Amino acid sequence: MPRLKRRSGSICQRKKYHSKRHRSQSVSDNCDSIFSESTAEPHVDHDYLSQAAQPSDHDYSALSAQPPDQDYSSQTMDHCCSTGQITTDIILSTETVPVENVTADFLVSESLSVSAEESENPLIKLQENLASLVCSPYTLTYNQQQHAIEIVEFYQREGATPSVKLCVVIKSDFQVDIYVHRTLVPQSNEFWSTLPRQISSAEDVCNLLAKLETYGVCVGNPDEEFHEITPIGCGLSHSASQEISAFREGDFGAVQGNLVYNSTIRSAKCDFLVLGARCVNCSGLRRLLRERKYRRDEQKKREVTMSSTYKHSDMTREMLCKKLSMQKAHIKTLQTEVERLKREMNATIEKGIKLDDAQNHEMKDLMAVCQDDMEQEYPDPGCYQRLFWEQQKKYEKHGKHGMRWHPMMIKLCLYLRQKSSKAYEALRDSGFVQLPSMRTLYDYSHYIESRLGFQPDVAKMLKEECTKKDMYSAEHRSFVGVLFDEVKIKEDLVYDKHSGEIVGYVNLGEISNQLYELERVIQKKTPAVAKCILVIMVRGVTSDLKFPFAAFATVGITADFLYPIIWKAISILEVTLKLKVLFCTCDGASPNRRFFKLHATDGEPFTHKTVNPYDPTRHIYFISDVPHLIKTARNCFSNSYSHTKSRSLWKDGKDISWMHIVRLYEEHCEQNLYTPCPKLTRGHIDLTAFSRMKVSFAAQVFSATIANSLEMLYDESVEETVKFVRTMNKFFDCLNVRNPYEGRNKRNPDLNAYTNPEDERLHWLVNDFLEYFAQWKQTVDDRGEFSEAQKATMQLSHQTLTGLKMSALSITACVRFMLERGSQYILTSFFNQDPLEQHFGHYRHKVGSNNNPTVYEVKNILTQIRTVGAQALPSARGNCKRDENRRPRTLDHTPVPRRKPKK
Repeated sequence: MPRLKRRSGSICQRKKYHSKRHRSQSVSDNCDSIFSESTAEPHVDHDYLSQAAQPSDHDYSALSAQPPDQDYSSQTMDHCCSTGQITTDIILSTETVPVENVTADFLVSESLSVSAEESENPLIKLQENLASLVCSPYTLTYNQQQHAIEIVEFYQREGATPSVKLCVVIKSDFQVDIYVHRTLVPQSNEFWSTLPRQISSAEDVCNLLAKLETYGVCVGNPDEEFHEITPIGCGLSHSASQEISAFREGDFGAVQGNLVYNSTIRSAKCDFLVLGARCVNCSGLRRLLRERKYRRDEQKKREVTMSSTYKHSDMTREMLCKKLSMQKAHIKTLQTEVERLKREMNATIEKGIKLDDAQNHEMKDLMAVCQDDMEQEYPDPGCYQRLFWEQQKKYEKHGKHGMRWHPMMIKLCLYLRQKSSKAYEALRDSGFVQLPSMRTLYDYSHYIESRLGFQPDVAKMLKEECTKKDMYSAEHRSFVGVLFDEVKIKEDLVYDKHSGEIVGYVNLGEISNQLYELERVIQKKTPAVAKCILVIMVRGVTSDLKFPFAAFATVGITADFLYPIIWKAISILEVTLKLKVLFCTCDGASPNRRFFKLHATDGEPFTHKTVNPYDPTRHIYFISDVPHLIKTARNCFSNSYSHTKSRSLWKDGKDISWMHIVRLYEEHCEQNLYTPCPKLTRGHIDLTAFSRMKVSFAAQVFSATIANSLEMLYDESVEETVKFVRTMNKFFDCLNVRNPYEGRNKRNPDLNAYTNPEDERLHWLVNDFLEYFAQWKQTVDDRGEFSEAQKATMQLSHQTLTGLKMSALSITACVRFMLERGSQYILTSFFNQDPLEQHFGHYRHKVGSNNNPTVYEVKNILTQIRTVGAQALPSARGNCKRDENRRPRTLDHTPVPRRKPKK
């Protein structure tokens, strides 16, 4: 019988024996035992062993105890091979001795004799194959009761007993589990991503062990400074939830490189097996541990005060002495404060001017009279005049160093400085009024960095603005529209000393810039200097939100670059800011029309909406700006038999001629004392390049006054001109409702706010208005033998007709949608881009008349206008009328964000 002796210093030895008749394997696993210093007896913690090295359901009741006088130093074991019998003797000490580390100290003697029947067991065959393959640092064992192969790895520490690190368990169904520190490694761990869940060969086991060698055990948070937060075996949870988020692990004698730790705090979702030092969950736990440690340290530092209601009779002598010392310190602090205030009072009295009784009474009466007059003249404490008066009084009282200006004063001063910094400085230096310094305003106007493109800080500012306007309180208030247009700027390059960049080149965003640069290199062009600024504004549908969201420097935007920019803006609004985009409004420029056509499906020649990808139950509607359509329709009308004579409008056998308007003015308005058209002037008749841009001139030509005058003063030859003027007048009135009471005040029902989804005007826009132009086209098509070009001159331009149809359908759908969603009324002027035109006016009024600002000036003005908000008054002589409800009824007390000073 062969005999196998235990090697010195070896934890596990295996040896194969072969015979002629049958192959048998004899495995001897000898693990060093722990000897007590006094008794020299081996001992082991059975509970730690069963939980760490084996699954929790393993049974060790069959283990036989080793007599205490057994000598392990010279232990030898005989392996007997008998047919059909497998014997395994595991000798453990029955005496339980507490230990510091979790150890697996046992002596295993396995005698394996394989019968013909058992040799067919695939698990035993797998163990036979693994016996020669598995080597240090792993130990191979076979659990007969659980019918499982177990591969154990121990921590190796000099001068200490090896302790269990991990255990790989291959079950009878060849399912594999890995236990690390008594805990099952979940299947969600990245370790299992490339490994089969079921073992089929020894090669799979070797691959698993090879990959296991590349992974380490997550160290968690072993820092000793965190140990006092929670004891071993206890967990941590958040105050809002009772769920355990972390726990402190016991002593496993763990070693990770040069790091040796006896205890660590792990996340409840710890991965255990990681490629680095610790897993993501335990790394994120460190912030929570630092916060708890900081609070604990601060709590220790905090001096415990004795309550004044605590009875002295219930206090100990130590508590009485502590309270007495605390009261002494408090009294000393109060005395010091009193002395300081006395010195300041005496210094102030010495600097002051002494008044006699008469002068004293006169000053008191003067201030009282002025205060009473101010309160009587402006009884509303929330009005601007009272605010200005109180701010001036506060400045005289506190001085420039102790003054804290009201947010509305800051916004007003920012707006004045943006108009003219020299004028603001002159007003401040005059001493007539007290205003914040330029340096103070600089911190407010430069709260965020002035840059083009989409910025996270701007998105945060927009969300705060929406919250302030209560846009998240009801569903209908969260709907917004996207306005976009280009403004002409001066081609110029400016060095930005703050960022170190040359500002003025084309900037379309990170991805678009790369595509633009690729196109430029292919075409061998020089870097282009920007000629225009594309501005994207967010407009509320049932709120007064008007926020410039982003700007881009262009040489003239094209549809392929415009498409990703607009959809990136919609994505930020829908996903990040939780706003609901209802429409997009722009003018009828060629890139914008091409942008709309990109959304057409199935080859449709016309589209006015597209499905919202962030909410398929809603549509995003495309709107051509109504004031621009009025101007283009007037331009076509003015060229009919006049001006360029490029058109000869005709319908139902009669001409629609601009000469009818000219005759009306020259015969009945120009020289007559009493004119039927008081607003009609020579500027309306003889159009120039500048007057063609004025919306008011176009709206006043398409008015009921002009139509009534023509019908009254002339014969049937002007019949179609009258119909055309009245149709365009009603179209503009229906889609330019600016005030809930405008229809009542002007006695025009077409200007009433929309309150009913079945409003008669909505039916007129979709049916009668569009049918009018359809009949016009049909009449022209049926007229004689004319070429397509000649027939085109008999109608409005196809771009104008497409825009009219798009706006009528889209605005009608938007009004009905909003009324069905709970809005009390809808003002259709909120669907045009007047706010964006007024915003461009601020660019042109920078430092006086500045019709062509540079890119550098635009991005700085943009930042200031975002801060000023509603305080930025639009130009009184601009192309768009001011909003009659522009001034808020109440003061806005929300603090203005200010740039923190650099340390």
